[in-house]
Amino acid sequence: MAKRETLAQIADRLEPSVRRAFLDSVQNIKSDVQLNLLIEAIAANDTARVIQLLNLERAYFAPLDRGLTQAYQEAGDAIMAAWMAEASAAGVQARAMFDARNPRAEEWLRTQSSRLITEIIEDQRESVRQLLVANIEKGTSPRTTALDLVGRVNRATGKREGGIVGLHSGDAANKARALSELRSGDPAAMRNYLTRKTRDKRFDGIVRRAIRDGKPVPAEKARKMMVGMENRMLRNRGEAIARTELLGSTHAAQDEGLDQMIEDGKLSAQNVSGEWDASEDGATRDSHRAMDGQVRRHGEAFVTGAGYRMMRPGDRSLGAPAKEIINCRCVKRIDIDWIAQAAMESRAA
Repeated sequence: MAKRETLAQIADRLEPSVRRAFLDSVQNIKSDVQLNLLIEAIAANDTARVIQLLNLERAYFAPLDRGLTQAYQEAGDAIMAAWMAEASAAGVQARAMFDARNPRAEEWLRTQSSRLITEIIEDQRESVRQLLVANIEKGTSPRTTALDLVGRVNRATGKREGGIVGLHSGDAANKARALSELRSGDPAAMRNYLTRKTRDKRFDGIVRRAIRDGKPVPAEKARKMMVGMENRMLRNRGEAIARTELLGSTHAAQDEGLDQMIEDGKLSAQNVSGEWDASEDGATRDSHRAMDGQVRRHGEAFVTGAGYRMMRPGDRSLGAPAKEIINCRCVKRIDIDWIAQAAMESRAA
């Protein structure tokens, strides 16, 4: 049986590189923006042109695509090697290697990559539209709006920091609300800002003084605070994407490896089952806690506590929504009855 640690170790080892691939993609998008042209498009209220100039294209996310492909291959190789060792120990003379070039495997990779990058790009475009509308209503200058999109250059690093490019639309909306709280001058609103987990805590003293004085946080200080918040939100999103997509890739490779052995006649499906193992702690969602210990034959779907069907953790193929997928840490444990497999082969011989 493939040990839980095998999948976890693969994910843990590759998570930093996949996260960095996402952050590098975002930084490349920001760095390649022609700011003067972006300002002109914003001044002309040309949303389509703004989105075009922001380089929200698949090619910019190629590093992320490569990272997930690598995870899929490495997970398949490691899991297959573990199964071959188990088979040998049980007296089954199976020999198999994971084939990431299998047409079904390649199709899964293409579909997952297309889905993920399309989701990121479409969500980003929506964030841009929302910011443009909001800033027009507030009378924000085109230059300030452009910098709100792509961030401002840090003179020490030469790189752009902050900006909503790369943020999930929900985070972009939360950042806008946080800024409104700081600039409101309302003590209750500013106290609410101090409860935000993504705030830059280095500036909390400024907020407390503003509450004491009954005044809004000065605009320039509020802007610097938002840069810190945006940077943290971006790092958090990179982590969420890496963990979520790595989970999907490693578990899909596990199922694909089983399918390949079954198709090659090296394993009988009736000797394979999977058990849903929920990570039992305070962060485990109720719908997955309810699944803990569910056992299914190979090819049969698990059912979440909310009624959604999933072939494995991270699986979207049967319609499970994002709330059942994002940041999931569950594991599908595979149990292969090698003794029964050996008996079948002996009878066949």
